[in-house]
Amino acid sequence: MTSDRITTISDVIADAIRAARKREGMTRAELADAATVADGATQRFTAAVVGYIETGRRDAAGRRRRDVTVDELVELAGALATTPLALLGEYAARFGADRPPECPRCTADTGALERAVRTDIEGLGELDGAEPSLAQTAYALAAAIDAGGGEDGKQIPALAKELRATLKVLTDARAAKQLPDGEGDIFGDLGEPD
Repeated sequence: MTSDRITTISDVIADAIRAARKREGMTRAELADAATVADGATQRFTAAVVGYIETGRRDAAGRRRRDVTVDELVELAGALATTPLALLGEYAARFGADRPPECPRCTADTGALERAVRTDIEGLGELDGAEPSLAQTAYALAAAIDAGGGEDGKQIPALAKELRATLKVLTDARAAKQLPDGEGDIFGDLGEPD
């Protein structure tokens, strides 16, 4: 395997680790602690080590000087409650996976609506900005509906309304980002209804 290929894979893994850490609301120190105390941890992680993994300790030319080891991949995946294949992203297929598996914590004890919402949001592509927060809100609302809506289901209409509104904001934000520069709305020049 060439150095360029390792760097590319390490960059993908580092980006996935950073995104998963942020999605979980963890600092580098918290991730380091979680990885260090995980069952079977082979090394001691520190916030600095996590930072070096995420950034690659680039040299003056911008090349990664710090690659991600297999041990680190496995241990950090465990600390993030995901799988090594999920952190491999587009490279997961090289290890026999058609696509990365879903996060075990994300799919554990999820109801049908939450699974459907997760599938729909996954279909939107890479989330950025405020979109991960909107996605988390949508997942929580769907989970609350799946759980019965509290008070003998009396909360379901309000939860469903809020879920629809959250999904609309999320999909509208994604649609706006996919427009060519200068285009104001997704309906082109249809104008206002009469």
